[in-house]
Formats: sequence, structure tokens, C-alpha cells
Amino acid sequence: MEVRNHLVELLRERKLKATSTRLEVLSVISDYHKAIPFSQIKNTLHDFDRVTLYRTISVLMENGIIHKALIDEKETFFALCSNSCSEDYHNHKHIHFNCSSCQFVTCVQADRPISFSILGHLIENFEIEATGLCQSCNV
Repeated sequence: MEVRNHLVELLRERKLKATSTRLEVLSVISDYHKAIPFSQIKNTLHDFDRVTLYRTISVLMENGIIHKALIDEKETFFALCSNSCSEDYHNHKHIHFNCSSCQFVTCVQADRPISFSILGHLIENFEIEATGLCQSCNV
């Protein structure tokens, strides 16, 4: 019940109605504890109309609640945003890590802040994707 209340509050903070569809999609993403493949969301919510699911995911992304963690040739992975994201700006200064063994995708914070500059450019946001073995597979 506490998770559901948190999700309701999250939607209200972004001035969105806490519809059952939005809550179910967010609940599935939140319960996965890693970046979740779109196919997993679709299979979990098999009673959902495909168009409704796409629209819901789009609204959640546009409002800084979820983000695309990884897009590969077969799948798109989604994850919850941090509190630093908003409807105006996604702020993802972390690494999207794709385990080459178990195929899980996770949002991982680096051991120190990631920053860099490019001469003559103003960097507002960046994304880093890394592939390798996660902690569980690297034993």
C-alpha cells in the first residue's frame, strides 16, 4: 500500500491524474527493480490495449516519471526516473548497464560524479551505456 501511495503522490506532483492504467504501469516498472523490457510490461499487463499502453508510457516519459534506459535492436527498456527529473528536463547522469550474461539492464551510479566538456559546446544532458558482467554474473 505504501508503494501505491508513493506512485499516486508522484503522479499528483506532476499534475497528472492517478488513473488505474498509470498506476498499474508504474507499479509493474517499480516492482521490476531494474530497467524493464517493454515486452515484459506488455506481457504483465496483457489485458491492456496496445495503444493505451503506448500512450501511458509516452505521458509518463514526457512528465519525467520514467525514461528509456536502453534501446537495442530487439527491445526498449524503461526505468523510473530519479527525483532530479521533471516534466521539462530528464537529468540522467548515471550509467545504463547491460549485462552481457543475464541481459538485465540497470541504472547504476558511478563511484564519483560523471562530468566532461566538449570545446565550444554546452552539454545539458548525456547518456552512457556500458556492457559487461553485472555483480551477480561476475562471480
